[in-house]
Amino acid sequence: MRAPPRLGRPVARVDERDTMFARAARRPGTPAFDDYYARRPELREVDDRLRALPELCRPGGRHYAPLVCGQADDYFRAIEAIVPDAAVVETWAPLVREARDATPILRSLARALGASAAGCAAVDEAFVYTHKGRHDADYGREVALPHRWAVVFLVEMDFGTMQRAPRARVLRESARQYYRAAVMAKTVAAVLEAGGAGAKAHYDAHYDLMLVPLAVAAGLGELGRHNLLIADRHGTRVRIGAVTTDRPLAAAAPVSLGAARFCERCRKCAENCPSRALSNGPREPARGVWRWPTDVERCYAYWRGVGTDCGICMAVCPFSHPDTWWHNAVRAVIRRAPWLARPARLADDLVYGKRWTA
Repeated sequence: MRAPPRLGRPVARVDERDTMFARAARRPGTPAFDDYYARRPELREVDDRLRALPELCRPGGRHYAPLVCGQADDYFRAIEAIVPDAAVVETWAPLVREARDATPILRSLARALGASAAGCAAVDEAFVYTHKGRHDADYGREVALPHRWAVVFLVEMDFGTMQRAPRARVLRESARQYYRAAVMAKTVAAVLEAGGAGAKAHYDAHYDLMLVPLAVAAGLGELGRHNLLIADRHGTRVRIGAVTTDRPLAAAAPVSLGAARFCERCRKCAENCPSRALSNGPREPARGVWRWPTDVERCYAYWRGVGTDCGICMAVCPFSHPDTWWHNAVRAVIRRAPWLARPARLADDLVYGKRWTA
């Protein structure tokens, strides 16, 4: 398989406090709020405007639906209470403990738990956050992740539900898959620990590192124009989970699906982004990595306005069509002949429409 275009390597780590979700989590009157805007006063005005918009999954958003949003809330709240199945841990831990190379066992475990794909990667220090930022309880804590290997896996988001983006059902589906990914991450971590290794689960709002570049490193997909992972068979309709460990694993190599080259010509996500947050131009260097820039403030403002996590860029991506023989055949052609990206985009417009409607 042809190697993907060289994207470069980050030259500096990211502070989680500077991510959009962490900024949105700051609450006036708290020590974390005061500290953050003392250090980042230039962001106070735009963040205050965003905080004044309706909160996700709450009344005031254009697509707020009490029942559906309540179910999404239930999934997110239930994540904290997840306890790995003891029978699963007891079954798999001896296999990990006794294996010379636990890589295939851990990949099989992730698949048995429901992952659509799984791989292993070395943990690049550049992927690890410098400081925690999502929660006030550990705000500002330096991240010291001792693990040098990771098990990374994907969970598929339902195609039919994503076709309703940006309505509330998309947010519920997102919450459901974040919950499933958390179950898998906590279970894989428990198996590794019971097998004698150190391990840490990384799941929704509890990340010590960035999962998209980690998934690329694990050979699970490519970085797209929308700065999300484009995976084989499911495109961007995936959520990512990971477990880092001190147990040495066989790292995979990045792969080329033809997706990044396709993105250079496609632009469908950018053209359909209702907030115009996605770039319609070429890739640009950012922290040593060549990627398409995203205006995160515009993107998040639209989320708050509709009351959901949108999902239009995920749904409209030609790589996110169903996992069928026909679509897989098209994906295979694009992988081998990236110069067909333009006619493939035109064909996609004819079949699925050029402009997104839900």
